[in-house]
Amino acid sequence: MNVWQPTFLISIEGQSLSRDVTQEIASFVFMDNEEASDLLELVIANRNGQFTDDPLFQEGNTIEAKFGYVGNLSGKRKCLIKEISYDFPVGVPTIQLKALDRGITLAANDEQKAWTTTPPGITASEIAEQIAAKHGLRAVVEPSSDRLPKIAQANESDAQFLMRLASEARPKSGKECAGYSFYIEGDELHFHPPGLDSPPTLTLEYFGNGEGLLQSFQPETLTQFNNSGAGRVTARGVDPRTREATEHPASNEDTPDRPVIGEYHFDLETGEYREEPPQGNILVDPSVSATRTQEPDRTPGKDHADAAFRQAELGAIKATAVTIGIPTLRAKTNVAITGVGRKFSGTWYVTSVRHQIGDGGYMCELKLRKNAVGKGASEKSAKPTEGEKNEQLVPCPVIPAALTGNISSS
Repeated sequence: MNVWQPTFLISIEGQSLSRDVTQEIASFVFMDNEEASDLLELVIANRNGQFTDDPLFQEGNTIEAKFGYVGNLSGKRKCLIKEISYDFPVGVPTIQLKALDRGITLAANDEQKAWTTTPPGITASEIAEQIAAKHGLRAVVEPSSDRLPKIAQANESDAQFLMRLASEARPKSGKECAGYSFYIEGDELHFHPPGLDSPPTLTLEYFGNGEGLLQSFQPETLTQFNNSGAGRVTARGVDPRTREATEHPASNEDTPDRPVIGEYHFDLETGEYREEPPQGNILVDPSVSATRTQEPDRTPGKDHADAAFRQAELGAIKATAVTIGIPTLRAKTNVAITGVGRKFSGTWYVTSVRHQIGDGGYMCELKLRKNAVGKGASEKSAKPTEGEKNEQLVPCPVIPAALTGNISSS
């Protein structure tokens, strides 16, 4: 048996698909996303129309999948079939299944509710735990400090409501920048700060001869911000007590500490790289500070502005990368990129991973972000610089240097 043969294991409604079914699957795609629902997509050859009315291939069914290699599979991913497309061309008919993670159940209905509890009030993290229990999900929640006497859910789905709360939630320590991550992963509801300062889970090295795990790497920096004064976020709203308009600015100077992924921080306002870490004092707006029952020097509007500014920073430096298939690659984690120069080598935050198995083998496409770069971004030299040749590494004992071949499934 070829243990490095790309493969996947699929079950629908708890029933494992037999080989005579899985051998008709022409394409397997799993999209692991931070800012959208995870997506599982199958294209199935429907040669004799035998799958058109099959009760397994119908909307609303639960589909579970593992993917990778015979000797190295990913963890189980669970989704609900939400869309089925049928194509009956001249030739081989096909069925395309699209399944989304259980987060779609939180987006099904709009709710109108006032969330409250006994004094001193309720936090966003406590609400997240209650919504997780409501939908039968296990809560993976970090306590937040944003305690309010009442939080209104006004004609919002649970998903929309939690996304709004996540944009303003601040860790209990109160020192970090506001902004939580909210997403569904399997049977878990996650509501906690993004792991920007977590150690990389994997190192991906680029070699020009294509023998590294990293097959291609395309970075992009937002240099159009240079001297434009665009690096400032303003959250506008209305004070619920006075009914007056409020504005809460956030910039590099007045936004609290946040993780820096690199040595030279990209300043959105000037378009320059700065060596000092981004930090500043929190602005105080007395007109709305009384809406909090604790920590009156912070306001929901300012927290929202800080979180939006941090997201803008994290999008200042982006990259798209392609690797050979690695089943352990996941979104919402950090990876280390090497072999692409001092400026871009280092830690990157993964916002999405597309796992695809088809006739061309198994490949992964990553979307990456960071808010700082390595040495070389701000250094200037009187003479041309010469790149340093990467030393070839010993081939990875877990993932071979090249993996191609037809789909294998069971």
